[in-house]
Amino acid sequence: FKANENAKLMSTPGISDRLENVGNQFALTTLLAFLISCPIMLIREGSKLADFPALYASNPVVSFNLIASGLWFYGYNELATMTIKKTSAVPQS
Repeated sequence: FKANENAKLMSTPGISDRLENVGNQFALTTLLAFLISCPIMLIREGSKLADFPALYASNPVVSFNLIASGLWFYGYNELATMTIKKTSAVPQS
């Protein structure tokens, strides 16, 4: 889904000039995805949010996994966005 939407976005006339590069497109789609999912996260997990800083500080496995998953997610999405720019959305799907 994301690959098709990114391909449609970059084929829109004028948008690639305004976004300038794939990195900006990636940043925009990631920011929008985060903002859209925040209300859902707060509704479902908001009661546990206060416990998270203590768990993060006391458990090195949690802190490592959080950082590693964030970096892996960023790297995968950056690569996927660059791949779509060089090919089309169909091979990426």
